[in-house]
Amino acid sequence: MSKIKALGEFGLIHRLSSRLKFHAPDTILGIGDDCAVYPVTSGTNEVITTDALVEDVHFKLSATTPEALGRKALSVNLSDIAAMGATPQRAMVTIGVSKKISASFLDRLYGGFDSICNQFKVELVGGDTVSSPKCFFINVSVIGKINPKRVFTRHGARRGDLIFVTGTLGDSSLGMKLLHRKKRRASSKDYEFLIARHLNPTPRIQEASILARSKIDITAMIDISDGLVQDLYHICKASNVGARIQEDRLPQSAAFSRACNRNQIDPFPFLLNGGEDYELLFTLPPDGVRNLKRQFSKANVLITQIGEIALKPKKVFLEKSDGRSKFLPDSEGFNHF
Repeated sequence: MSKIKALGEFGLIHRLSSRLKFHAPDTILGIGDDCAVYPVTSGTNEVITTDALVEDVHFKLSATTPEALGRKALSVNLSDIAAMGATPQRAMVTIGVSKKISASFLDRLYGGFDSICNQFKVELVGGDTVSSPKCFFINVSVIGKINPKRVFTRHGARRGDLIFVTGTLGDSSLGMKLLHRKKRRASSKDYEFLIARHLNPTPRIQEASILARSKIDITAMIDISDGLVQDLYHICKASNVGARIQEDRLPQSAAFSRACNRNQIDPFPFLLNGGEDYELLFTLPPDGVRNLKRQFSKANVLITQIGEIALKPKKVFLEKSDGRSKFLPDSEGFNHF
C-alpha cells in the first residue's frame, strides 16, 4: 500500500490506464477527463449495466489471481449485455483499494481487464479509484449498443415456447466447491477445467450475436448468474407463465460428470441451483427450432432444449427421469440477503 500512497490517486490512474491497449476507433475522449465522450449511431439504442464484486462475498483473494479477478469482474457484466442481445462497447471500473492491496496487484488486475477488453473489443474509458477501510471491491459498468428491433427481455415467454440453454450447467458451482475444499486432492484436468469455469467465465457474446442477427423469434432471455431455476423464475414471473424442465436433458460437461461420479456428488443441486455459469437461458416458439439449430451448428456452439413454458403461472416443475414431477421453489439459488 505504501507504493500506492507514493503514487497518489492520479499517479495510480495514469499507471493503470497506460496499461490498457484497446481503444475504440470512434471514441472522442477516453480516460483522463471528467467524462468519456463518444458518438451515438443513429438507428441504435444504448444499453448499460453495472455489477459489483466484493471481497469475501464474491471472491477470496487467497483463491484467485489478480488477472482472473479482473477478467471475471468484466466478464460478468458482459454477460448481462449478452442477455439483452446487445454488443458491448465501453466499460468503466471503480475500485475500492484496501491497505493490503499493492500496486503490482492492481497492475495484474488491469492486465485481466485488458485481456477481456481485447477479446471482446470493449474500451475501458474511465471510472474511479477510492480507498476502502476494510475490504477490496470492484464495480464495473458496461455500455453497449442494440438493435431497437431485437431487444431480448425477460417478459415475453408464452405457453408452448421451448426453453433452451447454451453450453453446460453446474461447472462453476462445482468448481467453487472444489476450489474451497479444506482437503485439496491432487489436481487433474477435470478439476482445473471446473475451477477455471468458476474463476474465468466466458460471456456468451458470440451466441447472443447469433440470436440478434437471426430472424428467430426469441420471446425471452436471461443469463444464468444465480442458478438455472432462480433465473428461469425471473422469466416466469415477468411473463406470467410457468415452466417444466426435464431432468435428463440438463447439459453436463464431461469433466462435471466425471467429478461428480468420482466424488459421489449429487449433480442436480449444482445443475439446478449452482449459479455463475453465465450461460444464456432463452425461449422461442417450436417453429423456430430448426433455424436455431442450423445457426448454432454452423457456429459450432452447443445449445440444448431443456423444457417448455407451461400455463401454471410462476411455477417451475422438474420432470424426473422416472416420470415423476417435482415442484422447484425459487429460493434455492444465490441470494445476497
